[in-house]
Amino acid sequence: MIELSENLLINADVQKVWAFLTDVEKSLSFNRFHVQIILPNRFSVNKKTEFTIIHNFGFGNIEMSAKVIDCVPVKRITISKKAIDEVSKGFPHEIKFEINQEDKTTQLSYSVSGTYGGRVQDISFTPILKGVLKEEIIKIKNAIESSEEVPENIKVGRISP
Repeated sequence: MIELSENLLINADVQKVWAFLTDVEKSLSFNRFHVQIILPNRFSVNKKTEFTIIHNFGFGNIEMSAKVIDCVPVKRITISKKAIDEVSKGFPHEIKFEINQEDKTTQLSYSVSGTYGGRVQDISFTPILKGVLKEEIIKIKNAIESSEEVPENIKVGRISP
């Protein structure tokens, strides 16, 4: 079993972080294993509707069924993923985002737990997954922070010639 987690501070309000994370198509697109995220019409994290993620772990595309299994607004969201085709097991796993407001910043905890099929596979896959997890959480942080409003004192005004 693989269990990994990363934590970091995001210079944004908890509401902004939550809005980003619950935009599943956007927030999950930062994972380099995700080739495509297919949401049904009227998808909502609160309805815990199933959706599809095409993964590529380096062995070709695997269609995985994903579902929000836990959603506590502005606190946490947990998504379960498993291969649709029983023959290609892929990497059945859960991802969890937990957020906590800390003054003017938000602490984001991101964890992954699952198995690639056995102890040997898990041991060899763990360092790769750890790198992907770090890369993904940093990309999420940068995306959220770059969407913050620019303070008034550094906004560039329009200059007429």
